[in-house]
Amino acid sequence: MSGFLILDTETSGLFDFTQPADAPGQPHLAQVGLIYLDHVGATPRRKGAYVRPNGWSMEAGASAVNGLTDQFLREHGTDVEMILDTYEQAIDEGRVVVAFNAQFDTKVMRAELRRSGRPDLFERTRNICVMRPMMKLGVQKAGSSRGYPKLSDCCAHFGIARSGAHDALGDAEDALAIFLKLHELGALPAPAVHYAKNRP
Repeated sequence: MSGFLILDTETSGLFDFTQPADAPGQPHLAQVGLIYLDHVGATPRRKGAYVRPNGWSMEAGASAVNGLTDQFLREHGTDVEMILDTYEQAIDEGRVVVAFNAQFDTKVMRAELRRSGRPDLFERTRNICVMRPMMKLGVQKAGSSRGYPKLSDCCAHFGIARSGAHDALGDAEDALAIFLKLHELGALPAPAVHYAKNRP
């Protein structure tokens, strides 16, 4: 089987991208949004979940952005292993991961796989980052000419109504909408495994 897995994650904090995904102090997965698309034009199937903290806590800055707290996650979260089972199955099916800033979201999942003692699936996780083509399309970061545009900038460019900022499933919906727009324009990057210089 093949197809696509549109992915978005919310985390307990921010990554240090100079360090390995599972290095001490790196953030943990707090919420995941998954949308299954068997092919362009197929009916999407959606799955979202919160993660119950186990040896980690939400950082104040992250909670301020995504609204997630330790208490909420303890009440509504599930074991991360169940989420990893679902993600691993999608990769086993040959699905291409699609994300806005895929470098971030795939690193989040890689970290959790490693922490659980599983293969990190890096070499098998072909992905498409729907953020990277945006500058070539003339989309700019609001208030600045430097750096990649934000998800909100890209949605505004295409006239996409936001599904829910900093909610994993809502942001995955927005990434799916951008993916479909890029497909219409013939501007989708080819699926690939992207190597960092130091492969953290």
